[in-house]
Amino acid sequence: MRVTDRQLFQNAAREAQASKSRVEAARREVSTGLRVEKPEDDPAAASLIVLTRQQGDREDALTKAMGAAFDELGSADAALSGVSDALARARELAVQLSNATYSANERAGAAKEIDGLRATVIGLMNTKAGHRYVFGGYQDGAPPFTQAGAYVGDTGVRQVEVAPGVLADASVRADVAVSGVGGGVDVLALLQTLSTALTANNVGQIQGTLDGLDTGIKQVALARSTVGSSQLVLEAATAASMTAGLAAETRRANLSDADLIGASVRLAQAQQALDASLTASAKSFQLSLLDKL
Repeated sequence: MRVTDRQLFQNAAREAQASKSRVEAARREVSTGLRVEKPEDDPAAASLIVLTRQQGDREDALTKAMGAAFDELGSADAALSGVSDALARARELAVQLSNATYSANERAGAAKEIDGLRATVIGLMNTKAGHRYVFGGYQDGAPPFTQAGAYVGDTGVRQVEVAPGVLADASVRADVAVSGVGGGVDVLALLQTLSTALTANNVGQIQGTLDGLDTGIKQVALARSTVGSSQLVLEAATAASMTAGLAAETRRANLSDADLIGASVRLAQAQQALDASLTASAKSFQLSLLDKL
């Protein structure tokens, strides 16, 4: 069957267009650094890219939430450390002023220091992290302790997601750590009792606060231990989440990013193919014209 000039032209045009498309695709890959820029470039890869990007975003969100929770726990630990120091100082004064050699005036002066320590403890237990009070449970928009020493927060323990569907504690119960709910001692009430005993120059009552102060110091230490355990959990979970996020980003990059060396080679090959196609077409048209002359 004789090939007509029209067919020659159409075939040449199709080959040239195909070569041009390959050149443009290779050039775009080199310039953008992306192998898959639009879904139509590789539908299967594009779908996987969306999934891996979602996974990466999810891990990023988890990491940020855990970071915020870790910072709040750090604020809680610092506050509890201050409370522990205040109770240790109160116990030191109680032991010291139980000695009969001290006068009523000296005990009255110590009472003022105890009042200051009590105010310090209240201030520490009203610590804020950002716009949130860290010891109020879920009632975190207002100070959890009144100036009278009453706890007005709730019994909730805030939690943070450390893995999809997995939660970990991100706060401690201040009513347990300081107010003595569940069998402990109310350290603020105890400090008030010690201050009153010192003011009244009542050595027996001063001595009577020592066991309670020991219990209070232990229960605050237990709360700090709980905070430390939660921080360890968050540290491990954050490291795992960051690793998972990096793996997701690597998978996405492998799917979407171009191999620049390979893309450059393909660009050069596609350009050569286009040039060859155009040269061959030109020669075909010249021969066709010569046949007609």
